[in-house]
Amino acid sequence: MRKNAKITKVLVLIYSSFKSPRLEYVLDYLFIKRMGLEYSLVDSLESSDLEGKITISYADVTIENAWNILPDNLLKESEILKSIDCSRYSNASNCPDPLAFIFFHLSRYEEYLNHEVDQHGRFQYKNSILSKTNVSSVLNLPQVDILVQQFAEKLSQYTHQTIQVLNSDLPSVCPSIDIDSVFAYKGRPIIRHIGAMLKDLFKLRWHEISKRLSVLAKTTKDPNDNFDYQLQILSNTQAHYFIQCGPYGQFDKNIALSNSEFQSIIRQLIQHGHVIGLHPSYSSDSDPDKIKREKELLEKTFQIEVKNSRQHFLKMRLPQTYRALLACGIESDWSMGYSEEFGYRAGTACPFNWFDLEKNCTTKLRIVPFFAMDVVFKQFKNTTPQNCLHTTLPMRDWLKKNNLPFVFVFHNESLSQQRGWKGWQIVFEKWVKG
Repeated sequence: MRKNAKITKVLVLIYSSFKSPRLEYVLDYLFIKRMGLEYSLVDSLESSDLEGKITISYADVTIENAWNILPDNLLKESEILKSIDCSRYSNASNCPDPLAFIFFHLSRYEEYLNHEVDQHGRFQYKNSILSKTNVSSVLNLPQVDILVQQFAEKLSQYTHQTIQVLNSDLPSVCPSIDIDSVFAYKGRPIIRHIGAMLKDLFKLRWHEISKRLSVLAKTTKDPNDNFDYQLQILSNTQAHYFIQCGPYGQFDKNIALSNSEFQSIIRQLIQHGHVIGLHPSYSSDSDPDKIKREKELLEKTFQIEVKNSRQHFLKMRLPQTYRALLACGIESDWSMGYSEEFGYRAGTACPFNWFDLEKNCTTKLRIVPFFAMDVVFKQFKNTTPQNCLHTTLPMRDWLKKNNLPFVFVFHNESLSQQRGWKGWQIVFEKWVKG
């Protein structure tokens, strides 16, 4: 919801033959968070004088002069059904039960049903019902947001008032930057330099050896240290930075947070008003004790409170990872997206509260979805910066036109102009400034 938005005093009366935590979650999301409306849910036609008041009937009975929505069973259940027809939730344009559609995608129901994961234990975009539809734009366009807008327009007919959708408290452009390796060469023990140069020598990568030696000799700036450039581009835009500060490992390559130059960079980001969050190490996946140690190290080092997090490699398991984050005091997770495809994993561009499907309850964890990540286009789609912009800028403009936030992910390595990233700075600049 926009910061200056006011709750509209329109009471929407909803009759349903049942009440459930799932139904209440969707109604709170739809009416309070997305439309700023008050609502009253009644489950008995005798419980109140409904004549002339009811707006929506979410039941098997038809009520005259009401918007009658025939519910499927998804919101009535309290358990996870192992076999459901996911195709019912494949497209907002032909959805018979909009409330169930919203719940299916926000709860990430399909991720509890499909246990086929990639090498990092991640749910794959190709298994999402939005990816399987024959309409190519369904995954790319936020289907839940489209449905909310359609819902508001139809509701206006029954309330005889124009219902406005309140989309997000995020700015129209919201950059987020992962710092997996603050430096490409600096700050590492000598044994790692020797090992890396031996590999480069074996593969005849003379440029890498030369670059490493010149950085270590302090005659050339480390390519990953491009934060002055970032601050220049972000001069009028607040970014969220996610810092990897866990122990060294196969997929955790950052230097120790005790490094003074590393600390100096993070303090500079803080001084410029950017938000610092945690990038939990690969090895800490779903382990609250490890995540808590890394979070406390980040907080103690910079005397800040860390409330935001994004999983390294987007390595996330439901419900374990989100429960671990909650146990560590994380308030917002920014992992809701794909590393190999752009689009909306949960069908929305707007933040929402996580619903713990196994416990059948709403939680306080705020989920912030993102549209695209830099590596999607270069590494997995093997495209050029120009083709990337041709694909993404129209979507950025569409989001702005529809008052929806454009959240994206970049890495400082991607702005280094090294190791295949030459020319990609223009994508960062255009995503930030259009």
